[in-house]
Amino acid sequence: MTIKTMLRLGATAALAATLLTACASAPPLVPAGKLTVTSAYSVTLDRNWSDVSKLFRPVAKVRVLSIDGITLNRLYVSDGLTSSDPLMVNMLQGDNKNHVAPRGKAGMSLSEQMEFVAASVSELDYQKVETRNPQPVTIGNTRGVRFEFTARTTDGLNMRGLAQAVSDKNLSYYIVYIAPDEHYYDATLANVKAAMDSAKLP
Repeated sequence: MTIKTMLRLGATAALAATLLTACASAPPLVPAGKLTVTSAYSVTLDRNWSDVSKLFRPVAKVRVLSIDGITLNRLYVSDGLTSSDPLMVNMLQGDNKNHVAPRGKAGMSLSEQMEFVAASVSELDYQKVETRNPQPVTIGNTRGVRFEFTARTTDGLNMRGLAQAVSDKNLSYYIVYIAPDEHYYDATLANVKAAMDSAKLP
């Protein structure tokens, strides 16, 4: 790891600590085991996470989890989204008539789902979001896609992500992982893949 990257990660960790301290209480623990959001859709976590959803503009059908802090690793788990539901909302601009967060649509192709995730990640002020390496996945009898993406922060820190998307009965289910490319992405990747592999549709 370069000194420049270490400094950026140090600043990122300090920001994460400041944001966590700013909360009235510590983020609630999400213990290892089954996690549901609003319906019978579920994933199984193989380790403890923290629920940091309230540190963002909350989205009703999306939980945001972290292990080391919101700028160091983040896992978005969405329940079935309709064309009316955003996946991610800009923390400053929100989701309103003056700034509408990205929405998907019914009957999206796998490539369109990838584009929707990329647009949603860009909503968090990440730059140059690029998807790559799509791989087919099957949840139950439903085909979906798992793919990687890269992005950069406004400070120039390289970010990396892994996402999974599947649609069933006109509802779209997403799991999106974001972390700095150096160290943090690989440190939690196995836990993220385990959660993705465990997804069960209602």
